[in-house]
Amino acid sequence: MDIIMFGAGASARILYDEIAQTGKVVAFADNDMGKWGKSLFGAPICNPEKCLNELKYDRVVISAFCGLEDIRNQCIALGVPPEKIVTSYFESSKESRKVFLKNLAPILNEQEQEADVAEAGVYQGGFSKWINYYFPNRTLHLFDTFEGFDPRDLAIEREHAFSSEEAGHFRETSVDLVMAQMPYPEQCKIHKGYFPDTAVGLDRKFCFVNLDLDLYLPLYRGLHFFKDKMTDSGIILVHDYFSSGYKGAQAAVETFLSESGKVIRKYPIGDNASVMLTGNWGHN
Repeated sequence: MDIIMFGAGASARILYDEIAQTGKVVAFADNDMGKWGKSLFGAPICNPEKCLNELKYDRVVISAFCGLEDIRNQCIALGVPPEKIVTSYFESSKESRKVFLKNLAPILNEQEQEADVAEAGVYQGGFSKWINYYFPNRTLHLFDTFEGFDPRDLAIEREHAFSSEEAGHFRETSVDLVMAQMPYPEQCKIHKGYFPDTAVGLDRKFCFVNLDLDLYLPLYRGLHFFKDKMTDSGIILVHDYFSSGYKGAQAAVETFLSESGKVIRKYPIGDNASVMLTGNWGHN
């Protein structure tokens, strides 16, 4: 069986061994032009249109966690029969995060009346829209460079072998693209640029924060920025804690917890990727 994997990032590296057991990976399609002409696990990374129109394949496995539905639609638009598209590797994880948020929101909305919500690491807004949906009466602060990974965050990734990411990855986004997905856009505030610099001076309390920053340094700094701004019942959700492709996420959480001096506990939420942090956020 010949397989094209759509997505040549960290998620593809995690999934490759499992997918390769079911057939031969003949190529990786990716929307990042900077990857075209390179290779991964001996297979070429190429323009999706070129891969899907010129190569023979039996299945197209979507191996990108973000933008799953958009990539599926892109494949169909490029002529891939829907029955050949496999999305199952990440669907359950995404649904678990959504259900977690759906069940958490009523509890926080009852307990915390005066607080905002936030997401740092927005990308294309796939999870942001659900935060906005389930917290319709709260201001949602959205932090992202909207230009992909910043070079300032990558030195420590290489030094500690946390990831093999490059500057600009996840740049396929824009403020307009994200805002178009928001069910209550009037409740959203965009903070574009290098985080947490873009949060300096933000004097608000938060009952829910999602940190989906992937890399050690912005995540570590984000945890320290938000820790004193969380309400008594506040939750920080950290994505990629269990990801072998972004080892810096777990390292940042564990370093933060060791330094906090407070009773902050972590719990998995059932998506095989995230942990929630809750407890004593430093309040008297």
